[in-house]
Amino acid sequence: MTSHVRVRPLARHDVPKLRDALAAGTVADATRRLFPRSLPSMLDWYDQLQLSREMSPFAIAINASLIGYCALRPPVYSGRELVIAIFDPRYHGKGIGTHAVREMCAFGFGTLKLQRIELGVYPTNQRAISCYVRCGFREEALLRKFVYHEGVWVDLTLMSLLRSQKGQEGDA
Repeated sequence: MTSHVRVRPLARHDVPKLRDALAAGTVADATRRLFPRSLPSMLDWYDQLQLSREMSPFAIAINASLIGYCALRPPVYSGRELVIAIFDPRYHGKGIGTHAVREMCAFGFGTLKLQRIELGVYPTNQRAISCYVRCGFREEALLRKFVYHEGVWVDLTLMSLLRSQKGQEGDA
């Protein structure tokens, strides 16, 4: 399945599909972002991203179909923060998230020369935590009542991967 998956830079023509996928709410329980957003708002967001060196947005696609989104963005603490969402539930549990996380880490450590990639995940999202552990991430902290989500304050587990942990050539 992952041989057909492409992790590619997000293009402006992806924005309507991204907006629709986020508005559908299939990833609402796993994200701390507020949705839905209007298409003009999302296009403005994309245009602002193009001016920034702090954000690296990517599309996760099978053939021409956008099935997810991932990015490296300014962190909570240091390095860059990894975000990922697979919108279409038919593609959950098929290794696509693991593939995309590995691609993003290769980009972060290779192209961006990062020393650290971090992420926040809800402790209840065991599928995502398993993916991140498979990719070498380690739990660092439990940020108690860190995010206001769907009317309640919830915990967030902070995980990270360091260049020296990634197990590839060029380790520091």
